[in-house]
Amino acid sequence: MALGRVAGLGLALGGAAMAADPAATLPADDISADDISADDLLAKAPQVEESRFWYLRLDAGYVFNETPYAGAPLDDAGLIGIGIGGRFSDWLRLDLTADYRTQADYAIDGVTGDYSVATLLANAYVDLGTWYRITPYVGAGIGLGYADLDAPGFGSGLGLAWAAMGGVAVELAPNWQLDLGYRYLSLENVDLGGGLPDLDQPAHEIRIGLRILLD
Repeated sequence: MALGRVAGLGLALGGAAMAADPAATLPADDISADDISADDLLAKAPQVEESRFWYLRLDAGYVFNETPYAGAPLDDAGLIGIGIGGRFSDWLRLDLTADYRTQADYAIDGVTGDYSVATLLANAYVDLGTWYRITPYVGAGIGLGYADLDAPGFGSGLGLAWAAMGGVAVELAPNWQLDLGYRYLSLENVDLGGGLPDLDQPAHEIRIGLRILLD
């Protein structure tokens, strides 16, 4: 009799539990797709943040000019620049930059003047991965260079400009990145007049920039 009472109590408790949980009364094979909400599936799916494609950039820096001709000293200069670009994948970026190198004192053939440079470059970069919000990169660019020598008997001219660069980008905020980099820039085949051969002038640039990511 005692065993019968215990068994009856167990059946009663089991029946109450099944009544409280309607899903428990249905076999797994009886649950259809209609019983699952699309909102529930979306809520459980991993959320992928959409990457920003376009960016603007503002740059400044210091230029260590190399002397293009023997015995013609050329001072260092500063630079400012702007650009616009896009991020085409997790590792590839392209941008277009315009830079102006401030006037530097130049002495050639006993004549002194002010030498300045402007460049327009198309650039490609490879981002090498991100660690602790820091992304190292390497890149190269090619375009046009405009050099001007403000001195009697000389003038200005266009030539080829190409560059190789490397640096790191530091994430400051979701839409802001600090760019710290080095760029080697070479001007080639620029005719400044004065009876001199075409100018070939390399320079080393230490640059600091701000990238503004656009939604």
